[in-house]
Amino acid sequence: MSGVLVYSEVDEQAYALIAWAKKHEDALGPVAAAVLGPDAQKRSGDYQRFGAARLYVNENEALGEMGEQVLTAALAQIAKQAGTDLILLAATRRGRSLASRLAHALDAGCVSEAIEMSIDDGRLVTGRYALGGNTIAREVIRTPHKVIAATAGTVDAAEPGEVVGEVIAAELDLPATQVSVVERRPKPASSVNIAESERLVCVGRGLEKQEDLAIAEKLGAAFAGEVACTRSLSAEYAWVPEERMIGISGEKVSPECILS
Repeated sequence: MSGVLVYSEVDEQAYALIAWAKKHEDALGPVAAAVLGPDAQKRSGDYQRFGAARLYVNENEALGEMGEQVLTAALAQIAKQAGTDLILLAATRRGRSLASRLAHALDAGCVSEAIEMSIDDGRLVTGRYALGGNTIAREVIRTPHKVIAATAGTVDAAEPGEVVGEVIAAELDLPATQVSVVERRPKPASSVNIAESERLVCVGRGLEKQEDLAIAEKLGAAFAGEVACTRSLSAEYAWVPEERMIGISGEKVSPECILS
């Protein structure tokens, strides 16, 4: 491969991906990273300690907002400037959206929500859940350009080292954003970690109305369990916090007892 470009809005996940790519530099090629947004120059100093040979920095305010259209254009241009054929993203909500958009923009093969990455005979092999999470499909992208979004924990957390890497001011031709931020509100997080719960009551589309959740909550309380839900009740209906969603798109759980 001719090189890898790493990006995530979550710096710690980007550090881990940079360190992993650096470890496999012989197969992947030189490692570059994109550091974008209003405070990019300040953050680039931390990125220099994790092994990227080049850091492409741009502080355009639009790159710190929610518009994936602008970020897609920025990353596609940086990948071409850097001459990389692999873009490696963290599979956050934004990262998953960017992966599909970048694959379209670059005519690239794409693997989103990879849970494994390894090098086999010079090829990058990814693994992701398939068949409802009952098996792992291992795949090799054969297109010249590749986009992979890796879930948190796919690679080990990175330890900082010596300051290395060249900081490059990325010159970008960005489209006008179609999204503007009107207001910001903190999202209340659930205080429970259902991945560690030994007893769960899982609800789904069988509930006719949101008020019926009280039935599941009473049942959960009766046998010291927690309430979990399928994707529809969280992502579509917004009845239950995302932290309580199970399945491929949510938490992977293995309780002693689950009522569904």
